[in-house]
Amino acid sequence: MKILQEAQKIDGVKICRSETEIVCSNCQDPVSEQEQASGTCTNCGEPWQPKQSVSVWATSVPKAGAKTWGQL
Repeated sequence: MKILQEAQKIDGVKICRSETEIVCSNCQDPVSEQEQASGTCTNCGEPWQPKQSVSVWATSVPKAGAKTWGQL
């Protein structure tokens, strides 16, 4: 199961875009909503223990009119 949070600005604070993937710690198979409800991995048959992988995208926007890297 993947949970995606888009970048946003809340009360002047920038929240980066992030993606969290929940997988079975036994077989590394992505956990579906059905497996989450039952508590058993359909791939390996074991009770799944959650393991998370988190990706974060952090970017900045150059100042208006400023030269960026590679511009002369």
